[in-house]
Amino acid sequence: MKWIDYRNKLGIGFSDNRKAKLLRNKIANLIENDTINEYYTTNDYYQFCLMVGIRYKEPFLDSTKMLAELFHNNEMSIPVAVSYYIAFVNTKVSAEKENRKELIDTLEDFLEDLDIAYELLEDKDGWFVFPKGVKEFDDSLVSQPLEWLRDYPNAEKLWTKALRNYAEVNEQNASDVADGFRKAIEAFFQDFFGGTKSLENYKSDYGTYLKNMSVPSEISGNFETLLQAYTNYINNYAKHRDATSDKVVEYLMYQTGNIMRLLITLKQKQE
Repeated sequence: MKWIDYRNKLGIGFSDNRKAKLLRNKIANLIENDTINEYYTTNDYYQFCLMVGIRYKEPFLDSTKMLAELFHNNEMSIPVAVSYYIAFVNTKVSAEKENRKELIDTLEDFLEDLDIAYELLEDKDGWFVFPKGVKEFDDSLVSQPLEWLRDYPNAEKLWTKALRNYAEVNEQNASDVADGFRKAIEAFFQDFFGGTKSLENYKSDYGTYLKNMSVPSEISGNFETLLQAYTNYINNYAKHRDATSDKVVEYLMYQTGNIMRLLITLKQKQE
């Protein structure tokens, strides 16, 4: 049993502020550890300071200690601590890829130990983080589609961008984030079916493909209706009008992954 679960059973679980402090201390201790120093350089720290907007200080030999001290800041929230750590990993230009992956694996262990729900993903620009929903949904409808989309490079690029933007969704940018999911699935349809049509004009291609793959009409009809409802909402609330609520963006993300996953799964079985 994890330590945090044990404490919860005893009725002495952690508040979010306490979790944030524990996470900061874990990260600071990790950075001060010799296993990181062997491939940590002053140049990395300088690039890190540039990225997160903190002051770069001399002397050079104390750079690791200064970075660790940053995470001892009692005012740093969980999202800020995680985002700074990701920035630290991504700016380690001198490190081998497996070294950076080791740092990410360690952070994932920290987050799991503390029951902090964040997903860590990687693309060509480095690692990024976004809030987790239901684990089964995230694995099946977010992470796996991202992995499978490597055969559809245009869609992969836009899906990754949409996920990055989702990590910072709020009421002001919700429509832009939602439209990002539309662009991703539209690019996927163009890669999958061919052509350059808009998303709503692929409805017949979509329905015909489901029929040809022997998907029962009771199910294929449901998915066609889902696609129609999806495109109607995006067009009316995101693409042509800034009216999307951030409360529905997670649903749109999962539906995007759901539709792409269905088609990719059918094609994999066919092949």
